[in-house]
Amino acid sequence: MFKFAILSAFRRKTVSVLAIIGVGLGSGLLVVLLSLSGGIESRFNTTFQSLSGTISVSSEGGSLFGRFLGTTGDPIPKSYADKIEGLEGIDSAASFVSAPVRSDKFGPLRSFGVGLTGVIVDGEIFGNPNQNIVEGRSFENDNEVIAGSEIFDVSRFADFDLKVGDKIAVPIGSTRETLDLELVGIFKTGEPTNDNGLFANEKTARDLADLKENQISGILVRVSNPEEVNDIANSIEEFFKESDSPVSASVPANIFESLSSFLDVFNLFLLSISLVAAAAGGTAVMVVMLLTVFERRQEFGILKAGGWSNRNVIVSVVITSLTLSILGAGFGLLVGSGAALGLQKLAGAVSDRQFIAFTWDIFAWAAGVGIVTGLLGGIIPAVSAARVSPIKTLRGE
Repeated sequence: MFKFAILSAFRRKTVSVLAIIGVGLGSGLLVVLLSLSGGIESRFNTTFQSLSGTISVSSEGGSLFGRFLGTTGDPIPKSYADKIEGLEGIDSAASFVSAPVRSDKFGPLRSFGVGLTGVIVDGEIFGNPNQNIVEGRSFENDNEVIAGSEIFDVSRFADFDLKVGDKIAVPIGSTRETLDLELVGIFKTGEPTNDNGLFANEKTARDLADLKENQISGILVRVSNPEEVNDIANSIEEFFKESDSPVSASVPANIFESLSSFLDVFNLFLLSISLVAAAAGGTAVMVVMLLTVFERRQEFGILKAGGWSNRNVIVSVVITSLTLSILGAGFGLLVGSGAALGLQKLAGAVSDRQFIAFTWDIFAWAAGVGIVTGLLGGIIPAVSAARVSPIKTLRGE
């Protein structure tokens, strides 16, 4: 019976191929969207982990992401770093000076500016950009800068040509004077929060920001216990509340944590699209099986007259449906994987980022959904086939 049922799936080859393609498209789309979702989530988690347990301290009202644009707000006293490091629960406190770099060399980024960070101590909390050079060398002298690799993602589709060795003329603070910076290297720490900026020595950053020696732009703080990060951030704000320069202590991970709900909704949206496509594939199988059952009514009547039970008929039709579903799911996995890799290759022409992530559960989900929807599509035709009357069929009714 099993061989008979499997061979029955290919009696009408054109219709069977269409059913296989229908299931395959549903499973393939599921592979593409789930792998895309997995890639985004993996990147999100990497960023979240790199920020876990850190606090960004800037002047009161300063922007949490001001360092990335070089606009953290008013300067704060350099002595704050030592005071913060002396607080309970603090592992390290790294002062930095930041300044915006606006130049035609950055094309469309010129309007926003690219943040330049001058690290004073503890470069580890910034991802050690000087130790992760992928092209050129690290900065050694004043007015030398290194750029994060992700800045160059923009250059692949925008109109600007920036390369190692270029001179970048940048305005100094609010003055009309300019400072010529030399790009000597490109770094890649793997942390997007750092790889979207420029780094230089402290003096270069001070010259650009026009800050005094006793002033800094902000402090990055790492706590000993990440679970206490919010309490410690509140303690820092409270500690400087009555000072001449009160501060804002922001927890970057909280921003990304709040974004996780949006990511969940986005994943649900992608899954819904995939399930709709899979349901369409199951419907295609059902239509094919209903057509097959209608054409084989006389055959089923003869089989039942020859001793087949309703159960035998149902199992036979379900096996036929399952055969089409399995082939469709396998076809979908191959097509979906190829499409996902193709998308990653196209994205690779613009960015080195990994947008696609394959895991075994993605393939299990895609194959399972394809098979189940196809199987469900065969149940109604199977029940219809079991209701065929042998007597009426033999009479030609």
